[in-house]
Formats: sequence, structure tokens, C-alpha cells
Amino acid sequence: MVSLYMIYFSLLSVVGYFYECIAMTFWAGKWDNRGFLFGPAIPIYGTGALLGTLLFTYIYTDYTPLTVFLVSMAASAVLEYVVHYVLEKIFHAYWWDYSSSPLNLNGRICLPASIGFGIAGLLIVYGINPVLLPLLAKIDIELRQFLAMLCVMLFSADTTLTICVLSSFIRRVENLDSHFNDYMDSFVGNFLDESRGINNHFYSAVDRITDTGKKLTDNRAFDLMGALYGRIISRVKRFTGRSASALNKRLSRIKKRFKRNKDE
Repeated sequence: MVSLYMIYFSLLSVVGYFYECIAMTFWAGKWDNRGFLFGPAIPIYGTGALLGTLLFTYIYTDYTPLTVFLVSMAASAVLEYVVHYVLEKIFHAYWWDYSSSPLNLNGRICLPASIGFGIAGLLIVYGINPVLLPLLAKIDIELRQFLAMLCVMLFSADTTLTICVLSSFIRRVENLDSHFNDYMDSFVGNFLDESRGINNHFYSAVDRITDTGKKLTDNRAFDLMGALYGRIISRVKRFTGRSASALNKRLSRIKKRFKRNKDE
């Protein structure tokens, strides 16, 4: 049964990805590539679907549609809040934000989304599971185990890749900013030591040099990333923490550049 549920988790993660992208595209009026991982999968959907399936298979064996809806809504809210909190604490970033939605809690969850997940729970319990689970159970046990192992390998590789890219992006932006700021501090310090009669023209020149340097570091960060970095970084909504200001500026400019390159 472990192999069956692993395949089930993987399939629902992929289904959740396309649901999320399509739903948010309609909501925002433009394509919105969602998810934490590089590949087309959102594990929180697979996790929620799997937990609901186990819950209504082994714990709640006598349930009504209302029970399924309320439990799915409450459980999804808890899961979504915890995952958002953990991701923010680990990566100092978040991938969704309900701050502009009504009845939200710290931007991590909101009532409309939770109601949607409650409806999704009904769809899974009464629509998807009666069809999908018997089909998966019919797969030869050896093939099912092979597919399950393949899913584990793909998710593990994707998670590792995503974590490495995020960590590398943050580290590179911080290093680029640090090197440039150190250079400008040294330049201004030496100039002030060797010159007299400093006027506003000097400070204007420094500002122009600073702006140019920031653009160069942006370009350098972009060139170092390439398409692989861009695909993962572009899904981040916003960074938080110590270097949030610099990271969010880079993030905004990188997203615009990727969009411009794509349009061209």
C-alpha cells in the first residue's frame, strides 16, 4: 500500500500544480506559474489529498459530505499555515500571499481559499478516489514499486535542486551587494582623503555610479542564473529577513527581465 499511496501523492501533486496555475491565472488575469519545486508539482496538494484519503479510509469510516467538507477545510487551513510558516522560516521567502484576500490570517491562509479546499476535499473523496485508487491497485505490484521509487527519486532530486538554487541565489546577491558596497566605501573614502572643496556635483556623480553599479550587479546576477534559476526564483513572491530589501529588488528586476526575454 505504501507504493500505491506514493504514486497517488505524486499524481495529486501534479494535478494540484495545474489547478493552482489555472485558478490563479483566472484570478490575476495572466499566467501565474506556481509552486515551490522546479518541476510541475506542488507537494502540499499531494500531502493534503493523501492525508484526507487516509483520514476518511481508516479513521472516519462513517461520514457525510458535510463532514468531508468541514474537515477538509479545517485541515487544509492548518496544513497551509504550517507549510507557509516553515518555508518562510527556512528560506526567508514565501510562495503565496493572501494579504489582499478577505478574512486572511497573516497572509498565510484565508477563508475563500479554505472553502475552495473544502470543495476540493469533496471532489477527491467522492470523485477522484473511487476511480483512481482502484486503477492504481490493479497495477502489478513490481511495476507499482518501481513507479513509487521513481517518484521518490524525482521528488528528492527536485527538492535538492530547488534548495540549492534558492540558497545560491541569496548568497550571490548578498555577495554582489557586499562587494559593490565595499568598493564604493573605499572609493569615496579615498576621494575624500585626497580631495578638497567637495560639492554637490561629486555626490551626484557618486549616486550615478551607484545606480550603474546596481544595474551591473543585477545583470551579473541574471547572467549567473540562466533559465534554470529563473524558473525557480520567479515563483517566489517575496523574500523576508535581513537581506530582504536587496533580494526583493533583484527579484523584481529579474522577473521583469525574464518576462521581457520571453516576450521577445
